Amino acid sequence: MVESKSGSVPKASDLMEDIRMTFAPDMDLMQAIEELARHGVSAAPVVDSERCIRGILTEKDCLRLLYDSTLHRSRGGRVADFMSELQEAIDIDMDIFRVSEVFLHNNFPMLPVIDNGKLVGCITRHHMLLGLMAMALAEESGVVQIEAEALEAVKRPRAIEEMQKVFASYSKSQLVSRVGRQSK
Repeated sequence: MVESKSGSVPKASDLMEDIRMTFAPDMDLMQAIEELARHGVSAAPVVDSERCIRGILTEKDCLRLLYDSTLHRSRGGRVADFMSELQEAIDIDMDIFRVSEVFLHNNFPMLPVIDNGKLVGCITRHHMLLGLMAMALAEESGVVQIEAEALEAVKRPRAIEEMQKVFASYSKSQLVSRVGRQSK
């Protein structure tokens, strides 16, 4: 079970695990596929020699090799040719609310955790479920107020477009509770 070191809402540092494997961009794709399959891992970060994230290789990315081989008689390639671009990595200090937002905006089963731009761990969807369970237990015991922490975690919109996106993401009842007025 995940436990927050701060006694509050879990952060990425509380949820993450050590990296099991990474791939170099110039690694042979078939070798990477063998590593994923052997270790039962659905995705792994692609990093350069300085452990900076260059992308992520997922099982879905690897399936492109099968598809490409039927169309183009291709037999492989480099990891860089098949990996997915990573739009956003998880910063080690992000709270569980922000991490969940990143997960919801992509389809990756695992996201790398960075500290000062360097890979330090990873978080899976399973880790998020464990974090949610830990928060529910903490709320039941009165250690943390999830609603108050969630409201604190919400970023203030900096532009009208951002505000429109925020409002569009909430149901009418959520907006009413946030704004505090009943609509007629």
